[in-house]
Amino acid sequence: MEALELYREETRKWEEHKYFCEKAGKELPPPEANPILVAFGNVTPSRYVLDVIRKVRSSELEISLLVLPFPYVPELLKLFNTYIQQGLEVELVCRCLFFLLKIHFGQITSNQMLVSVIDELKTSTLSKVCQIRDVLGFNSAALQFLQREIESKEDVMFFADATGQLQEKKKKRRKRERAVLTIA
Repeated sequence: MEALELYREETRKWEEHKYFCEKAGKELPPPEANPILVAFGNVTPSRYVLDVIRKVRSSELEISLLVLPFPYVPELLKLFNTYIQQGLEVELVCRCLFFLLKIHFGQITSNQMLVSVIDELKTSTLSKVCQIRDVLGFNSAALQFLQREIESKEDVMFFADATGQLQEKKKKRRKRERAVLTIA
C-alpha cells in the first residue's frame, strides 16, 4: 500500500508539472523526486512498485495481496498491464494478477472501467505468456539437442541418467536390506 501511495503521489506531481509546462508554454524545472526513489537508484515510481512486489517473500505474497484494500486494486491492475507489456517479471505479475482476480472477481466485473483494463490484460498476458512459452520450448529443445550431441561425441552418460541409475541402485539395496531383515 505504501508503494502504491508513493506511486500515486509521484504520478500526480508529474501530471501537474506537465500541465503547468503546457499552460506556461515553456519548460519548467522538474519536480523533486521522492527520497525513497532516489535511494533505490532514481527508479521510476512504477518500477519501485514492482521492486517492492518482488521483495515480498513468495510464501507471504498471497497474504499481502489478500489484505490489500480494493481501492488499490484498479491501479495495481493497470500497473500489471504495463509490466506485462514491457516483459518485466511476467511470471510474478501473472501470479499476483490471477490471485487478485480470484479474490476480487465480483467487484472487478461489476466495475465497467475495470472490464476494459481486464480485456487489455487478457490480450497482453496471452501474447506475452505464449511468447515466453515459445522461448522456453525452443531453449528446452536446444538443450536436449546439446545433450544428445555431447553424449554421442564423448560416449558419456549425462547427469540425469546418472542420477536415475543411482536411484535404481538405492532401491535394489533397500530391497536386499528388507529381505535380510525379514529373514533374520
